[in-house]
Amino acid sequence: MKFKTFLALLTLLVSFFSQAETHKQYGINGPKLTYQGTVTKSTSYVVKGKSYTTKTHKHGKHYSKEGAASYYHSRFNGRRTASGEKYDASAFTAAHKTLPLGSYALITNLANNKKVIVRINDRGPFAKTRIMDLSRAAASEIGMIRAGVGQVRVEALHVDRNGAISGAAAPALAKAARTDAAQKRILTSSLTDKSMPYSMRIVNVETEKQANELQQKLVQNKDIKSKIKRNGNKFELHFENLATKSDVNQLKIALSKLDRKQQLIVYTYH
Repeated sequence: MKFKTFLALLTLLVSFFSQAETHKQYGINGPKLTYQGTVTKSTSYVVKGKSYTTKTHKHGKHYSKEGAASYYHSRFNGRRTASGEKYDASAFTAAHKTLPLGSYALITNLANNKKVIVRINDRGPFAKTRIMDLSRAAASEIGMIRAGVGQVRVEALHVDRNGAISGAAAPALAKAARTDAAQKRILTSSLTDKSMPYSMRIVNVETEKQANELQQKLVQNKDIKSKIKRNGNKFELHFENLATKSDVNQLKIALSKLDRKQQLIVYTYH
């Protein structure tokens, strides 16, 4: 019994120092970013009559999506995940329907901009309204425990056999890097091409007055051009010359913090 306790403590210490290394490099808590193999073939599976096709690392690393996330109930602690590992509530892991098992993702809570890196080791969630299930540790890290469900942005990361990092979250990780070594791990080819700016459009604004108020509250950067357009009996707010995906995300975060009653629809273009 004592030997089992010793092994459990040893495992906990190894996990702690691995997670501490990621925070030291990028200022974001998460598992150590190491090569986990490369998935080169997609597979399909069926849950509740619906078919899902998993992504390869080549295609999965470009994944970026916003939606609702939840976290595992405590009763799942110790149960087997799709990867064969036991679910550990204290580890930074997550379930996703199609991202490669063993791959990583940067999760951002859109309500407070808190971030965490997770390793995908399970499949799910299979509720239509949610795109990811987080471990309790990951949910706690981004302040989601009390709410239970939160709106997040999921951006994939891939670590190759040489330790180089690429994927949709690479620009955000490069911006957060605290050391030269951490910065050098990120492949420059995965960073946003600034020659192709982004645009964003907010539609379904009830009145021109509301559109003007939104414009004043959201546009703090003078380099961002914005204009209001009428669309039928409603209005739209257009943003242009957004240099990076980060500029788009900052606008979305600012919008999510506003106290508004009407349901707005947001489109982004590259």
